[in-house]
Amino acid sequence: MAAIIYTVIKEFFVEIHGHPVKARILSPINDEKSFTFQVSSHFKNTSEQEANIPASTFTSYANAERHLLGYLEAFQNTLDLGGDVAPGVNF
Repeated sequence: MAAIIYTVIKEFFVEIHGHPVKARILSPINDEKSFTFQVSSHFKNTSEQEANIPASTFTSYANAERHLLGYLEAFQNTLDLGGDVAPGVNF
């Protein structure tokens, strides 16, 4: 399997309930029309065992950014309602 090399287009640093969360929007260097995002932590609802880990690819930077900001808002809302921070990815 070939390695995929990404270009980091933008990084975000936010704090959610005292938890520092890094986020970035990336695009593969060989595909200018594909965008994805990563976050350093994920959230977990109190009623679900699985962490909410986004796994989506978008066809424009604007869509990726909009979904990332929506994800961060959902993260905040989940912790407001008693959810927890799940172990995330480290980058």
